[in-house]
Amino acid sequence: MIDFAALPLYSKIILVTGFSIGFISIVMVLRYPIMLILMKISPEYREFIRKTLERNKKNRSKLR
Repeated sequence: MIDFAALPLYSKIILVTGFSIGFISIVMVLRYPIMLILMKISPEYREFIRKTLERNKKNRSKLR
């Protein structure tokens, strides 16, 4: 195990940056599976997503 307090500042910054980038990339990759799971569990969330998609579709058609 790494003793975080004993590391120099530069190494702490690199370590925290690496973990942050890794966490963000995992969230970006799993964004749609998480949405599908939430839609399966919660009917309210499913309706929210459906209304949001319809609203976005209407806005796109107005721009064209």
